[in-house]
Amino acid sequence: MTQELLGSPANSDIALVKLAREIAMDIQPLEVILKRHLVSDEKWAELQSSSKFNALLSSEVETWQTALNTHERVKMKSASMLEEWLPTLNTRMSNTNEALPAVIEAGKMLARIAGLGMPGEIQGNVGERFVINISMGPQVEPVSFAKDVTSQVTIEHEPSK
Repeated sequence: MTQELLGSPANSDIALVKLAREIAMDIQPLEVILKRHLVSDEKWAELQSSSKFNALLSSEVETWQTALNTHERVKMKSASMLEEWLPTLNTRMSNTNEALPAVIEAGKMLARIAGLGMPGEIQGNVGERFVINISMGPQVEPVSFAKDVTSQVTIEHEPSK
């Protein structure tokens, strides 16, 4: 990881965010985290004086501490793991030796994560109400139009004999 921390700006940013996130989560001792990321004492001293790294670390600490319950923290840990895994997924999806169905499933998963091609949330029972909400900014009361669209027509007939 030291190579990443000192490498290209894109790799450096990713490596710094990963390091800051692990430190913020405080799951492992700092020494273990630094060793896993191959951060020397000299590099750690340099990072501690870096305004960029300190801003990243502060952001990660704030994010971690605002997750007030276990469920939110598990979601954040899962999202963090997924974020780290995405480059590997991309590499495998681009590999012509990967089975096409697996690549398609990976593409579907990425589409779900990104919210692409997913239907919007449906509220209420379908076919009972049609609602349009118009928001014109924070200073104006939202306008809402609602229409009952349940069928009100009753057809009566005698069954044929």
